[in-house]
Amino acid sequence: MYVNFKLGSSTVLNLGKYILRQLSTKANPLFPWNSRITTYFKKGDLKNARRLFDEMPQKNVVSWNCMISGYSKNGMVCEARKAFDLMPSKNIVSWTAMLSGYAKNGRLEEARSLFDAIEDKNVVCWNSMISGYVCNGKLEEARALFDVMPVKNDVSFAIMIEGYFQYGITREAKKLFDESWNKSVFLCNAMLAGYSEMRCVEESYGLFMRMCKRDSASWTSMITCFFRVGDIERARKLFEEMPEKDVVAWTAMIRGYLNYNKIELAQDLFNRIPDRDVIAWNSMLVGYVENGKLHEALDLFMRMSMRDIVSWNSILLGYVQQEDMTSARKFFEEMPRKDESSWNTLICGYLGEEALILYIRMLQNGFKPNQVTLTTVISVCGVHSLQLFGRGMHNFVVKNGYEIDRMITSSLISMYSRCGFIREANSVFEKMTNCDTVAWNAMIVAQAYHNSAEEALNIFSRMIQAGSQPDHVTFLVLLTACAHSGLVSEGWKYFSLMEQWNLIPKPEHYATMVDLLGRSGLLAEAFELVKKLPVDLPAYAWEALLSACRVHENFELSNFIAQKLLSSQPSNVGMHVLQSNIYSVHGMWKDAARIRAMLQQQQLKKELGWSWIEINGHVSCFSYNDKSHTQSNDIYRELERLAVLVQEVGA
Repeated sequence: MYVNFKLGSSTVLNLGKYILRQLSTKANPLFPWNSRITTYFKKGDLKNARRLFDEMPQKNVVSWNCMISGYSKNGMVCEARKAFDLMPSKNIVSWTAMLSGYAKNGRLEEARSLFDAIEDKNVVCWNSMISGYVCNGKLEEARALFDVMPVKNDVSFAIMIEGYFQYGITREAKKLFDESWNKSVFLCNAMLAGYSEMRCVEESYGLFMRMCKRDSASWTSMITCFFRVGDIERARKLFEEMPEKDVVAWTAMIRGYLNYNKIELAQDLFNRIPDRDVIAWNSMLVGYVENGKLHEALDLFMRMSMRDIVSWNSILLGYVQQEDMTSARKFFEEMPRKDESSWNTLICGYLGEEALILYIRMLQNGFKPNQVTLTTVISVCGVHSLQLFGRGMHNFVVKNGYEIDRMITSSLISMYSRCGFIREANSVFEKMTNCDTVAWNAMIVAQAYHNSAEEALNIFSRMIQAGSQPDHVTFLVLLTACAHSGLVSEGWKYFSLMEQWNLIPKPEHYATMVDLLGRSGLLAEAFELVKKLPVDLPAYAWEALLSACRVHENFELSNFIAQKLLSSQPSNVGMHVLQSNIYSVHGMWKDAARIRAMLQQQQLKKELGWSWIEINGHVSCFSYNDKSHTQSNDIYRELERLAVLVQEVGA
């Protein structure tokens, strides 16, 4: 009997997966074991991956390769090498997996040594080594190896082209593309993506129009490029001309509109999608969250016919961005499934001890911290001067092979610096290879805030010699170092140098220059700079100038500044207190009393400053006239003894 029935697309897909799974299992009984090992590694669960591997009744070369790749991708290169050395037999995949593991983890010497030891190299081996050089910023070494390749394919050209674009060398990317003999769609798409990243819209469009054949990625790259330069109309027009639109193209358009706050256009496009999948839903959801529209995001979330971990994480991020940590924590606990991103989002929302507690919970639940986790937790240790916990984090970083991550090592430099351990900060910095701008800035900051202006300026010179590009943060820190050490001429020098690097000074740069001049007693020069500013000076800069007027006893200028600021910021308690102190210094008791009375009448209070110290893992906090500490009597007794000692030494 013949029965005619029709299967839905999802049913066909699931049936296909089932048949493939059955065929794979029958053809290779080790397939389920190897698949589960790979899954454990993807989740960062190295312990269970190793346990399953050890329990296998027999192992094949694929099993060993899974271990090598899994360890390498989780930063455990030494464990990967142990597995590689223990393999009873190796194939070219084994050699390539180990090679890629070394290269992707920044261990280029070992990678090159292994590469040279491979007798029968195929194009994948060559591409892996070249990719390793590119990923670690060694473009010259990558190109030298590329040039002697016996056989090149499209991937070889694409790796080099993407590397050139990654480091802004557009001319070399174009030159290499022109030299390639096979202008395939794949290679053209690599150029389109690079042009898009560099915002070379006309070059990108010219190539797009010359392509004999285009796929969905070609159209999407060109649409993205138009959005990146703000040409929304051309992006829309190209999208409408697209012969076959897939979910990636629809998502690119929606994201493009949302990036320019065109929420209604994005919503209209979202409603036109013929078959919405979870990616389409999430694109709209993420857009709402990124534009601060949590209410709309929650409404969409409740209407979603399907949700994945991205959907849940997006709402969690929305709560965190709104600083509604109570709702964020409640939502987090209700999530049916959590991943590393879920934990990272919640940890980033906390700025104190709770972030460290969550980090420990994350480890206890078997999740592997990544760059975001470690950078956030290390930063919290620095902000709160928790040097013992910070040192523990440093040990974790070293033990798990994260030392090559420049963002993490930069956060370690900042942490040690904030905790007062400049020697340790310098040790971390000197061990780094291929320092980026963030790392150089972190070390300049460390020296600047430890009153080592000369050393900070020397590090900047080393940074330029190394070929790194300074940014706004670099110059802000240099100016701060000059301000703390009274280096007026050097401050003007670096302030003027910004133009050479095509950097337009921001309000904070002007504020630091005003602070530098004020600290040095050049009040008239500071005030002249203020009057010429093309930007509004931040309130803290005016306070710094007013404080300098008090120190250098320029009553006339201080009174003018105070009157100007208090009229525009009547609730600025710090400014009122500072002005009251200036009146007191000049014997103007009635004016000082008037300001104090006004503050009391309006119930305005200056926010108390806090300091804290970590001793044996316990953090003690202190504020002005604070007696809440259990040993406050002993503390004040010691302070009195020190005060007497200081007076005696001064006398």
